Amino acid sequence: MIKMLLRAGAAALASAAALSLVAASPAAAGSAWNGCNSGNVCLYGGDPVPSYLKYQTPGLVPDGKTFWVIVNNGNPEPGADHVRFQYRFWGSSTWYSKCLHYRPDGGSMLDLRDGAVGGEIRNMYWGGEC
Repeated sequence: MIKMLLRAGAAALASAAALSLVAASPAAAGSAWNGCNSGNVCLYGGDPVPSYLKYQTPGLVPDGKTFWVIVNNGNPEPGADHVRFQYRFWGSSTWYSKCLHYRPDGGSMLDLRDGAVGGEIRNMYWGGEC
């Protein structure tokens, strides 16, 4: 009888442990990167490091925000894990369209530092594959 109770208790503990691992898996979907929280799109005012992080959001970046580097640190979510937006270089009137994949995939960052001029963003939204 005691052995049967011990087995039942061990089975219950094993089930609880397995359920806690399943419940924890969404949090493990992504990780913070250079100050940019998992699930966010982040704007940097220079190098993509925490000290230059200017703005981050899991939602939409408001029109007019400025940046030197923009990163999509979003998590995989079919139909809603790529960031689309328009940007222009400071002082320009020409707008360019861009789509960023989520990290760590290639194409998750737009870096304007090489041109020695930052940019401004508008019309940002989350969507499916680029």
